[in-house]
Amino acid sequence: MNINDIAKANYDWVEAMGWHNKTPLEALALIASEVGEAVNECRGDTPTEHFGEELADIILRVLDLAHWQGIDMEKVIALKMQKNAERGNRGRIK
Repeated sequence: MNINDIAKANYDWVEAMGWHNKTPLEALALIASEVGEAVNECRGDTPTEHFGEELADIILRVLDLAHWQGIDMEKVIALKMQKNAERGNRGRIK
């Protein structure tokens, strides 16, 4: 399954659950709340066993928002990675 297929499958599931009753701003706030949950899984010296699941929640919420807004995440990610590679480290310490 590619990224856009995952985005569509997740979008369809969220739609079936009746959870597309928010604005894009509210969807971003939910993404931020998932980041907060991931932070809580890193409070010790090493992340907990639930850290990966929280990262997955972040990605799924991002993909849901992107699919809803008609964004081709595979294309956008590839272009962003290319742009980052072309920029290099821009004076940052390696």
